[in-house]
Amino acid sequence: MGKYIVIGASGDIGKQITWDLLNAGHEVIAHYYSANKSALQQEFLNQSVTFIQFDLSQPIECSPFEPWMTSHLNGLIYAAGTSYFAPLTDITQHAMEKQFNMHFSNLVKITQFVQGGLLQNAHGRIVVISSIWGETGSATESIYSGMKAAQIGFIQSIAKEFSMTSITANVVTPGIVYGKMTLQLNEDDIQQIVAQLPQQRLILPKEVSRAVLYLLDDLSQSVTGTVLRVNGGWYI
Repeated sequence: MGKYIVIGASGDIGKQITWDLLNAGHEVIAHYYSANKSALQQEFLNQSVTFIQFDLSQPIECSPFEPWMTSHLNGLIYAAGTSYFAPLTDITQHAMEKQFNMHFSNLVKITQFVQGGLLQNAHGRIVVISSIWGETGSATESIYSGMKAAQIGFIQSIAKEFSMTSITANVVTPGIVYGKMTLQLNEDDIQQIVAQLPQQRLILPKEVSRAVLYLLDDLSQSVTGTVLRVNGGWYI
């Protein structure tokens, strides 16, 4: 079966993608940073997964991967990132640099590091989890939205660059996903959010993961440069 690198594998979406890949018989190199490694190892006990730790908020100069990890690689899934809320007047240089490194600069660097291994495979795949806010923007989230928009522009550009190779590159843009972020809200806040959504429900991580698995499939070879929306009709 295949070998995939999942960046941000300890988050809600990244963890679901990791599990779905493992359940399909694939091998996963799972990136994390602040999560408890022992807890991750226990959760994925006896699974074909290798954990790798590094901080995406800092610039990555050299490849963090061992040569075997990127050799004959089937796919890179970039599911890392964190939101940042602040009005324009309060945005700090430090926050801008952190968002830039996490969402864009290190995405570019990691794509460079794995490109050779993807080219060794007949169906190399790059899938980035961006956001609905990268398409339409969000008040008080201008930096986060801007970086998510940059991800879309980058992926669509390299999709053209790779169009005559075996590599495809695509983006998934979820709406509001049920997980750690929404669980921090009280019930009233959650109900106010849900009331704004056409389907009156939050998106499940497994829905996003299913979209990713579609893009990873061998029969998706002709699907490249696309933005696959998983937002329940909130933005069309």
